[in-house]
Amino acid sequence: MNAMTTGPDTTDIVGDDAVGTLRGQIDSLDAAIVRLVAERARLSSRIQTARMNAGGTRVELGRERVILDTYRAGLGPHGPQLADSVLQVCRGTR
Repeated sequence: MNAMTTGPDTTDIVGDDAVGTLRGQIDSLDAAIVRLVAERARLSSRIQTARMNAGGTRVELGRERVILDTYRAGLGPHGPQLADSVLQVCRGTR
């Protein structure tokens, strides 16, 4: 690694063409994640509205704990950090 790079040089392992292809796949996945989180936020908003119309709270902490546990089980110790970010986006503001 030279002074100008921030990570290991992987060109020996994967050629530049392959890196571009892999980055394209990551970009496609990121776009899909954005679409899915936006869809989740819309559904969450509908649930929040229905719950509040029924006299409940906008946020249900027990449900959020289940979601945090699901992300932890699927993604390991950093999963809850991602889950918390998703939950923040989906809570919205009212």
